[in-house]
Amino acid sequence: MSAVFSNRWVLVTGASSGLGEELAKRLAQRGAHLVLTARREERLRNLAADLTRVNGTRAEVVPADLSHPDGADRLLAALRERELNVSHLVNNAGFGSAGAFADLDAAREAAMVELNVASIVRLTRGLVGGMIAARDGGVLNVASTAAFQPVPFMATYAATKAFVVSFTLALAAELEGSGVRVMALCPGPVHTGFQAAAGFEGPAIPLAVLTPNRTVERGLAAYERGEHLYTPGLVNGLQSFAARLLPHGLVTRAAARTMRRLGRVPGKLAAKG
Repeated sequence: MSAVFSNRWVLVTGASSGLGEELAKRLAQRGAHLVLTARREERLRNLAADLTRVNGTRAEVVPADLSHPDGADRLLAALRERELNVSHLVNNAGFGSAGAFADLDAAREAAMVELNVASIVRLTRGLVGGMIAARDGGVLNVASTAAFQPVPFMATYAATKAFVVSFTLALAAELEGSGVRVMALCPGPVHTGFQAAAGFEGPAIPLAVLTPNRTVERGLAAYERGEHLYTPGLVNGLQSFAARLLPHGLVTRAAARTMRRLGRVPGKLAAKG
């Protein structure tokens, strides 16, 4: 059990697969009651049943497509209708694309911004007031090591994750001393199938790859400690630190060479949740 999560409602977006599913499992083990949301209702219901059976905690399913402009507002309305008082918000849902920006589908790129950026703002704004009033709870935003430098051939995705980090750190400063914790989790490559579906084959540095279990366990432990920014894994941490110190032009050119070496498939998208 966890003093931070036990007997509190936690909303996890993009919970039907990948890191979102792993986050739900680890949170249930910590005694949290879960609100699971994603597009795939059947997968969410199967997960909710398993979590309740194994952990004895409650799990509510609220299907939503947060890539639509009204998706977050509909989700917030459903929470109010069910009288679910969310203490912790885990903004995990997101997708990425790989390829030359001029060749990618404009509508899908815009949907990525809606999901990766706008839905985080909408959900956080809708729920943080209650956390402040209770002087308890928090927001965990899943970003990426891609947030720390421009990434050619993943231009939109990296930019959305840079927003997430900036937004999270600013919000954490605003809420210092409020009792509400705020953290950005910045994983590197994780074995979830995200990279292959996004149109590139493998990581540049295999040692940087962590399992979903290790990524989530380390991330939740950092959140419980009250950290504001956390990159799991020594290699990922060193890469992220170097990207922030070196000139942008240098790291951008290096990222472009890496993406070419990985072999992108223009226009192919990867989705979570």
